[in-house]
This record gives sequence, C-alpha cells and structure tokens, in this order.
Amino acid sequence: MESKSKENKKRVALRGRAFVCAVIVSMGFASTSYGDIGDFDGYEIRVIRPKFMTKRGRTEIAGQATLIMNQSFIYTLMASGILNYHFSESLAIELGGSYGVSVDKQDKQILEDEFEINTQILRTQYIFNGGLLWTPIYGKTQLPAGDVVYFDSFLSFQAGMTGVNYTYEQCEDVPDQDLVKPAPQVKSYPTILIGFGQKYFLSKTFGLRWDVRDYLFNYEKGHGTCTPEVTVGSGLQQNITLQWGASKFF
Repeated sequence: MESKSKENKKRVALRGRAFVCAVIVSMGFASTSYGDIGDFDGYEIRVIRPKFMTKRGRTEIAGQATLIMNQSFIYTLMASGILNYHFSESLAIELGGSYGVSVDKQDKQILEDEFEINTQILRTQYIFNGGLLWTPIYGKTQLPAGDVVYFDSFLSFQAGMTGVNYTYEQCEDVPDQDLVKPAPQVKSYPTILIGFGQKYFLSKTFGLRWDVRDYLFNYEKGHGTCTPEVTVGSGLQQNITLQWGASKFF
C-alpha cells in the first residue's frame, strides 16, 4: 500500500512539473506573438500586430498645395496650413487656412480678344475654417517592393469664411460714361465644408496626406457687378478642391 501511494505521489508531481513547463513555454510563445512572421517547422505564420500609428493626445501640423478644380475660366492655386489636435484615435479638432492667387485660362482670354466678352468671375483669395475630423477607417497596404504602409481614411465637417477678390476688370470698357470703375475689393462670406481624404504614415511622426473638399457659400451677386453697392440677389458658389501635402506629428 505504501509503495502504491508513493507511486501516485510521484505521478502527481510529474504531472505538476509538466503543467508548469507547458505554462512557461506558452508564455514564451505569447511574448513573441506580436512579430511579423513566425517560423514553425517550415511554415510562415503571419500574426496580428498592434496599431502602428497612434494619435490620441497628439498634435498634427500639415502643409498642403491646394487647387480649386471646378472653375471654368481661371486656375486658383493656394498654399494651405492645417493644425489638428487628436482627442482620440478617431476624433480630432482641426483649424486651417489657405491663401492663393488666380491665373486666367486661355478660354477667358479668347472671349475677351475675339468676342469682346468680359466674364464675371469669383476669384477665391483666402479660406479660413475649423471643425471636426473623423477617422472611421484605418488599415495597411503592401507596396510592390514588399514594404507595408499604414493609412487612415477620414471625413471633414467644418465651417469658416471664404474671401473673394473682385477686380472689376469687366468694367473697364463699359459704354456708360457716367459709370466709374469700382476699386478692387475683397468680400468675405460664411462657408461650410465637407470632405474626405487619407493619411499615409511613413513613420510614427511623419506622413503624407491628401484631401478632397467641397466648400459651399452664399454670395451677393451685386458685389461682382460694376455697381457693387446695388443689391441684386444671392447665389450659391461651390469650390471643390484637391489638396496634397505632408503632416508632422508631435
């Protein structure tokens, strides 16, 4: 009887040691579970890693080149600056501003030279805006060279002001002798914008960013006529922009 009890105790002890060894080995594998690829007897196993880029509590500063894409007779090129503070991984508050110049297209020059038609144009000079940035999607993509690039996809909901530069160049050849060409002026209009874009992170502090935005504002049509003091009625203007640049995170 005593010999049997001793054997049972040995078996229990061996089982306990085996269990402890199994736990230690499993902890060893768990500690390496965040690697990119694990090799097990000739097999490659890809495992899930933590999110590469975290933004909570961080400040983002971005610079962009901006092009207004939906203008018929001019090109408007702007330089844009953006300041973001990320409250969480998905929500941020954003402040931004753009300033630029307009260049006439050849079509406008042809209308003036060949048909003596002076077009009335809204030349956007500046935009200031602020609001929310929502990031519902993040992921990664693999380049042909094999490098993995992480990205965020975001939506913008903001409000601000748009400044329109009125040159009154169409008033230079008006037949009315009593009409004096108005002095150039800039008028500001309340603006709302919605947009979407993506950020591609090259490191944990630097990335590339592009945006497509739709700026909407009501303006007084009379401000662009040769008698800007006369109220004519309001119109809705839509500026669709393509913006691309880079971001730095702190």
